[in-house]
Amino acid sequence: MHSRIVCAREIARAWTAIFAIGLVPLPLSAQTSTYVIHISVDGLRSDAIGASIASGDCPNFIRLRNQGAFTDNARTDFDYTITLPNHTSQLTGRPVLGPAGHGWVSNSDPAPGETLHSNKGSYVAGIFDVAHDNGLRTALFAGKSKFSLYQASWGQAGGAPDAVGPVDNGNNKIDTYTYNADSSQLVSSFVSAMTAAPFDYSFIHLRDPDSAGHASGWNVTDRNSPYMNAVRAVDGYVGALLAMIDNDPRFAVHTTLLLTADHGGPTGQLDHSNALDPQDYTIPFYSWGAGVTHADLYALNVATRLDPSTTRPDFTAALQPIRNGDIANLALQLLGLGPVPGSEINRFQDLSVPEPAGTLTAAVCFLLVRRRRVLR
Repeated sequence: MHSRIVCAREIARAWTAIFAIGLVPLPLSAQTSTYVIHISVDGLRSDAIGASIASGDCPNFIRLRNQGAFTDNARTDFDYTITLPNHTSQLTGRPVLGPAGHGWVSNSDPAPGETLHSNKGSYVAGIFDVAHDNGLRTALFAGKSKFSLYQASWGQAGGAPDAVGPVDNGNNKIDTYTYNADSSQLVSSFVSAMTAAPFDYSFIHLRDPDSAGHASGWNVTDRNSPYMNAVRAVDGYVGALLAMIDNDPRFAVHTTLLLTADHGGPTGQLDHSNALDPQDYTIPFYSWGAGVTHADLYALNVATRLDPSTTRPDFTAALQPIRNGDIANLALQLLGLGPVPGSEINRFQDLSVPEPAGTLTAAVCFLLVRRRRVLR
């Protein structure tokens, strides 16, 4: 354990040196995916997937596990296990609190004119900024009205001017924004829109397990509980997305699907806001498709991430757990783009699914070797 922590500190020093001397150009990695579909399943407990599979259910989650890189022991934000703060972390690569945090702690629909930027007091960039300013098409399909926060923040009225490259892609960072509380209709709308004019990066929010949990509890022991029925419904929606990818040559072998959750939920309760409860902070993190190898995510990232077992490491830990906030910069990495400006989580884009070795990896190795020689 000690040697891994020392290695992590060495890597961090090497990253600092690399950025200080301007060695790394953007993008930081070779593009391995033409399209990235980012799915957040609201209120999905990791053990609900395992329970469904044990019951012979959820063939699409089984496929993601058998063909992709995944863990059922990822973490939410350290301080919050509620919806909007954790989704904002997913889209910005920032923790909730602290000087580098995005600062959004409310879980209600934003007031008219309220944005991430007005709340923070400065512009809060997100994955939509990087993707859109580099000329990519983006989309957000949400199952809750409160996600209007992101349309307000990164739509035409709230988005920053494009400062990337010779082409001005405008202030509107989200090309298509759709809200529909019916997940079946939401997914159908996405498949139709994606098929008609593909989005390079798309975010899909599926609300079903959270809605069932708040109404009836997060009961994973009864196969026919409302919560487990909702998990099976999500498996069906994932199946519709996989079918779209499989059956369209534009998407097959060119698309990566990333799936995580904003929080879990406790057995026998209707609330998931206790950030100290493992049932609230333990979540899945799945990757499947282009650029992804079948593996355990912690085994793939032994030098940069540490499986936390049942613990809850804060953001000062030398080796971080895999968090839902890793997903923004992972998605950008797969698309061949650099990290979200101002991001903290996975800002070095060192969460591998895996990615091919390139300029960045070589630079890190060079500086580590040089440092060791000097220390001798």
